[in-house]
Amino acid sequence: MLPNPEIRETNIHDYLKIIQKRMSLIFAFLIIIPLAAVIYVFVAPPIYRATTSILIEKQAPKVTKFEEVYQPGYSDLQFYQTQFKILSSRVLAERVFDELRLSKDPYFRDEKDPVDKLQEEIKIEPVRNSQIVLINVDDPDALRSATIANSLAKAYIQQDIETRNRASAEAVGFLESQLTGIKKNMRESEEAFSAYIQKNKIVAVPDIEKKTESLLDNLKQNKADLEKDTAEAAKRYKDKHPKMIALKAQLDQTNKRLDQETNSLLELNQKMTQYNILKKEVESNQALYNSMLTRAKETGVSEKIEASSIRVVDTAKPPEIPFKPKKIQTILISLFLAIFAGVGTAFFLEYLDATIRTADDVSVYLQLPFLGYIPSVLKEARTDQERALVCSVNPKSTITESYRAVRTAILFASPEDKPLKKILVTAALHEEGKSFISVNLATVFSQVNEKIVLLDVDMRKPKIHKNLNIEQRPGLSNYLTGNADISQILRTTAIQNLSFIPSGNIPPNPSELLTSGKVGKLIDELLTKFDRVIIDSPPILSAADTSLLANIVDGVVLVVKGASTRLEAVAKAKQKVLEAKGKIIGVIVNNIQPEKEDRYYYYHYYYNEEGKKQIKT
Repeated sequence: MLPNPEIRETNIHDYLKIIQKRMSLIFAFLIIIPLAAVIYVFVAPPIYRATTSILIEKQAPKVTKFEEVYQPGYSDLQFYQTQFKILSSRVLAERVFDELRLSKDPYFRDEKDPVDKLQEEIKIEPVRNSQIVLINVDDPDALRSATIANSLAKAYIQQDIETRNRASAEAVGFLESQLTGIKKNMRESEEAFSAYIQKNKIVAVPDIEKKTESLLDNLKQNKADLEKDTAEAAKRYKDKHPKMIALKAQLDQTNKRLDQETNSLLELNQKMTQYNILKKEVESNQALYNSMLTRAKETGVSEKIEASSIRVVDTAKPPEIPFKPKKIQTILISLFLAIFAGVGTAFFLEYLDATIRTADDVSVYLQLPFLGYIPSVLKEARTDQERALVCSVNPKSTITESYRAVRTAILFASPEDKPLKKILVTAALHEEGKSFISVNLATVFSQVNEKIVLLDVDMRKPKIHKNLNIEQRPGLSNYLTGNADISQILRTTAIQNLSFIPSGNIPPNPSELLTSGKVGKLIDELLTKFDRVIIDSPPILSAADTSLLANIVDGVVLVVKGASTRLEAVAKAKQKVLEAKGKIIGVIVNNIQPEKEDRYYYYHYYYNEEGKKQIKT
């Protein structure tokens, strides 16, 4: 575990410790992943990549004046995305498949969907910031990959031409269908115009208008002259004078004729208005017909000209070197991936791991003294009895030296004025190895000529009597119930200076027996005959017995199964002891490989030929 940020900051040493602790895992990744990569690059068949580059322009070259015939209404992005989809389409792949007769190729022949396999080989790669597109074909055969790439480009261009020509043909058909209607309208308008002229007998329209306008002007001038002559004659003659009568008669005749000619002109203007309307309609229909006819002819010509906005820039050639697998690159990537995966997994497991493993875990998270590591005994002992007697049977083993280191730590923790004579050994949970620790700790204390008595207070699941091959009854429970005295329950063992008191009959109420006060008296009485009492108690989180004993002993030793017991459980065990007003001597981390977990606290002991003990860090 990484240290709590509230206690101290994480440093590079903490990360290095994690890497060192998980080195076997990292080495496993470094072996498995690169080995798999090596097998892959040497077993996988070589794949060759051939590339044809094409230029795709948005608009085709303009070959006629009729530019509106083909106008794609897409933005640049939409247009090129559409072209990429067309290049990757199954229709185009089927066209290439048929043209190259790949159905007869053994590579495609046995496939359930050979066209789909061909599509998988095609990779379309647009070149950034350009109109160039790369057609990549990955195939086990170099020549075939180049052939497919070139054929796909050719088929794509041909398909584009066909699409454009089809659009032109559709435009020609549309124009021709429109010409029929326009031509009919033109003929109808011409016939209506001609009929109107004949009905109204209109000929030389410009001369009629000029003559009518000239006649009116003359009549107006004559009228003005007659009015002037009449006014001058009126100064000399009477109204009934012949001259006056003649002048008035001429003036009346001129006014009548002027009115007649004016009415005729108005009638003519009405006819000319309709005339002009019919004339303009004829001219408009004729102009529209001529325009459509011209465009239809131009579009028909452009239909026959094969023009495409796509062209090949570079044709594909059969590659000489496989595209993949890239052996050196793949192996190097696998190495980096293995390191990354190994270190990442190590830190991830460390993040998930909330178990006690090292001395730092004890001091930083539990804030308790660390007494020592006890290595796994599986290599040196097979049965529980062999494990319990390992310090007695093999006093020169690494495990025995570890117990001696724990013994020294306990002695250093003893105050001068109040030595630790009554030691309680407990754990947070079952299967932590506390009974194994109790027996061997008592053994190493007995090896320095101390008279030790081991007291089994675990009256629920006792096991020390089996390890020492001693009868369980009578024992502590018999003493507490008054059915036996000290002499009856105290047993000698095969280990020199070590005596043992078994748990006795398993009572229905162990906690009630321990509250009687007899246990304290028994321990005090034992200290009159022995130098030290070591008590093996039940797990403190499983029974209240340990809490009852914690305040009558000099100190409590907490046993933690390394890499197994979670921090929360040990913290609760600590809290239980403190609530019982007990003193915790320290913590022993059991069943762990200290050289793997914490090399700074690991000491390897060995003996030279003369039997002199040396220490090698």
